[in-house]
Amino acid sequence: MRMRPLLILTAIFSALLGGVAVYLAMTVPNDLAADALLKQAKKEIAAGKTTQARTSLTKIVQQYPRTDGAAAATVALVTLAEQQRSKLEKDLAAVRRELDSQKQQIASVATQTTQLANAPPKIVTVEVPAPPKPAPKPAPKPAAKKPAPKKRR
Repeated sequence: MRMRPLLILTAIFSALLGGVAVYLAMTVPNDLAADALLKQAKKEIAAGKTTQARTSLTKIVQQYPRTDGAAAATVALVTLAEQQRSKLEKDLAAVRRELDSQKQQIASVATQTTQLANAPPKIVTVEVPAPPKPAPKPAPKPAAKKPAPKKRR
């Protein structure tokens, strides 16, 4: 009867060992696939393709949620979101500065326009140039002396 407890312990040990083997067989490929996708996402981030990287990271979190890669992907997604938020804040600040300068320019033009509209009309005197003097007429040539008429007798 001493064999029976030994068989039971062997069966329990074999079941545990089988469970661990099945767990490893199912999770190791998932970890490897998640790590491969994570490396791809890091390359995409380095290349500046944030939308594609975000897609890869989201895929890791959705398809392999219980892996180390999913945790790393979650951190990377949060980091990308933070970077995008800070970039948007900088862009918004630049747009606001530009808007303020444009408002100042518009206000300046408006005051100049108001000043011009309220200014009394200027009287402009225009000197009309005298018409050009006609060229002097040449003096008539003295007539050639005619011989004196002969007296008739």
